[in-house]
Formats: sequence, structure tokens, C-alpha cells
Amino acid sequence: MATEQSRAEQSSVRALRDFAELAGDWFWEQDADFRFTSFFGVSTDMMRRDQSEFLGKRRWETGIDGVTEEQLAEHIAACHRHEAFRDFEYSVVGTGGEIQYYAISGMPVFDDSGAFTGYHGIGRNVTALRVAEVAIKNSERKMSQIVHGNPVPTFVIDVQHRITHWNQACARTTGRSEKEMLSGVALWAAFYGAPRPLLADLVVSGASEKVIFAQYDHASRSSLIEGAYEAEGFFPLLGDEGCWLHFTAAPLRDADGKLIGAIETLQDITLERKAQAALENLALSDGLTGVANRRRFDMALADEWKRARRYKTTLALLMIDIDHFKRYNDSYGHQAGDLCLQQVATALRDAIHRPGDVVARYGGEEFAVIMPDTDVDGAAVVSERILDAVSALAIEHSGGEGGRVSLSIGVATLTPDLKTGEDALVALADQALYQAKQTGRNRFCCAGARLDRSES
Repeated sequence: MATEQSRAEQSSVRALRDFAELAGDWFWEQDADFRFTSFFGVSTDMMRRDQSEFLGKRRWETGIDGVTEEQLAEHIAACHRHEAFRDFEYSVVGTGGEIQYYAISGMPVFDDSGAFTGYHGIGRNVTALRVAEVAIKNSERKMSQIVHGNPVPTFVIDVQHRITHWNQACARTTGRSEKEMLSGVALWAAFYGAPRPLLADLVVSGASEKVIFAQYDHASRSSLIEGAYEAEGFFPLLGDEGCWLHFTAAPLRDADGKLIGAIETLQDITLERKAQAALENLALSDGLTGVANRRRFDMALADEWKRARRYKTTLALLMIDIDHFKRYNDSYGHQAGDLCLQQVATALRDAIHRPGDVVARYGGEEFAVIMPDTDVDGAAVVSERILDAVSALAIEHSGGEGGRVSLSIGVATLTPDLKTGEDALVALADQALYQAKQTGRNRFCCAGARLDRSES
């Protein structure tokens, strides 16, 4: 199993290198002493520095700037604690004497014994974005030139939330032309399927940090522009499969300091997020089955609960248990038991058709499936599909229902409110699972209902 896991990790690293090539990022590696050992990706040229200046050195030994002593000390401390970090931003002097801004994300690496062996991660050159922000701060009166000459997707709204500027890069990102957006189309329509404020709208409205942070994940104050905010979000309507954007919105003021509007810049970080997810997947996957592990389950459930509460949607949870698995292990041995777990996990993955759903090994022979924006009828359909998929495996089990490996499934759905937490959903699904076992196994039961299924 260790060899298989090692091969899987090597495959993941190769995939990360491919992501780095596609995303315009570079992939880096460090040893256990935090010294750089290698760089990959066509965008190593975007570093604007010779790699020999980095190899064999720690990041904080390469002449970085643009961070406070406290920020640098915290980054070093986090590395010594072997913690993951994301978008650690700093500046360096390029080979031509120009200032370059880097945003670096990294994940710790551990060997099979759990010993720390170093870091690997992704770097990107965000100089164009930062230069654009500084230019906006220092030269607001040249707005039209800045916006339309900017390679970064950018738009501007006035204090009535009307769009005044929409550059070509923004048109390419959203599929909406400047002519269309200036004709009176609502700003939200370019990004969302229903009315909701963009970050620039919130800045113009003078929204509090509490409101901004409630609207957007990973929101923070800009370190460069007073009154500006940054955030990230997934936009399912953009492109063929949706995309992740990092966006910054800043207030615009006239010479007297009066608010006249807001400007927002966008950056497509879809490939970066996929690469980051691949990095995180190394630490958040179950080593035996390849599905999400318990830690990943807890994180995903908490995130989806918050999202469902924010958008007032229904969240479904399936708790799944292999019937009489102890008997199976006793009869066929632990090696066969491991193979059974792997086959069931594969069947679960194949039965879940939406990319946003999460299949996890909850513990032992128990699995779980998180399904956002799914009501009880939809969850019942998926449960039926899972039961059919495992039945089709026809895994012999002399001590099981009908002589084959089968499952019991507990189904629960809730629309979150401020009074309840995700533990309530888990408790309901556990109760439904208990009911499925008590009423004969090889079936699913829904919390608060008797929707069960059995086979002779």
C-alpha cells in the first residue's frame, strides 16, 4: 500500500507541474531546512530573477521586501510549525532593478513515517496587479487611460452603482462587451444568476467589514490602498465550467476627497485553485480508498454549511455504513476487507455525478456524502443509485444480506439558520442510518420519513 501511495503522490506532483505550466505560475520545492531545491514551469521567467539566486537559500535569505518585520517573523514561524500558507506576498528587486511582487502558496511535505521533509508550492508574479493598484491610487484622474490600457480585467462604477468603464480584459473574462455593459445592464448580471452586490458595490455603499466578510469568503483589507478590499469567489456562469476570481475593489475620490465611485480589478485564478486543491489533496485524502478523509469531510461540511446558510439553500448529507463489515473481515481477512473498502469507495465516486459533491471516508467502514443545494428527493435518488452501484459489484459476503456486500444509508437534509450548526445535520443522518439498520439493512432511510429500500 505504501508503494501505491508513493506512486499516487508522484503522479500528483507531475500533475502539479502540468498545472504550473498551464496557469502561468511556477512550482517550487524546499528541503527540510527550508532551502530551495528546484523550480518548474514555463513561468519561472516571470520571476525576473536568476534561479541560481534562490537555490540553496531560504526564502527569507533572498532579499525580500514589502513585508513588515512582524509579517516576516510570522511567516518564518509558520514554516517552522510546518503549516500550510497561502498568498504570502512580498517584493524583490528584479535583474533589471525593477520591483517585482510575488504571491507564494505552500504545503508541508511528510514522508510515510510522518517526518517533515520540506515544502512544495506555487508562486506567481502579481506585479501587474500591484502596479495597477498603485497607479489607481496615485493617478485617479487618468482613470480612462488606466482602465482601458490595463491588461488586468477592470471596471469602474459611480456612486449610483452605474458602470462607467469596462475594459477589454473584463469583456474577455465575463463574455460581456463594454457596449453591452454601458447600455444599462445591471452589474450583477455579468457575474451572477440573481441580484447581489459586487465588492465594488459594497465599497461604494460604505458597507461595514462585517457585511463584506459575510458576503465573500477570504475577504480582507487591501494592504496598499486605503478603504479597499480583496476577496475570492467561484463564478459558475463564467466560461464553460465556471471560474475562480481574485478581485480587489477600491474607492475613487475627487481632489477634495469626495467619494465618486469605485474601481474593481479581477484575476482568473482557476488553474491556481486547482493546483492548490491538488496540493491540499495530498494531505486530505484517505490513503486506502483515495476519497476525502475525515479532516477533509469536517472542513467541507463546515464550508458548505456556511454557504447554504448564506444563500438559504438546502444541504444534504448521506451517512453510509457497510453492512456486517466485521463479519466480512473475520470471514475473508483484512486484505479482502481493504479491497472491499476500495471497491465501495469507487462505486460511491462513480454514483456521484456533480463535481461539487464530496465523498469521504468517515471512519472504518463508514462513508459520507455531502451534497450542496440538494433536497430530500434528490438525496433519495442518489441513495438509490449508490445502493444499485454496490449491489452491481456482487461482492460475496456469506454473513451479509442476501449473501452479498450491501449498504445502509441515512439521509438528512436541512436549510441552515443562525441557531443550528452542521452537527445537527450529522445527528439527523446518524439517526436515519440507525433506522436503516434497525429495519433490515440494505436500504436507505430519510430523517423524519420512512423512505426505505430493500432487496430480496
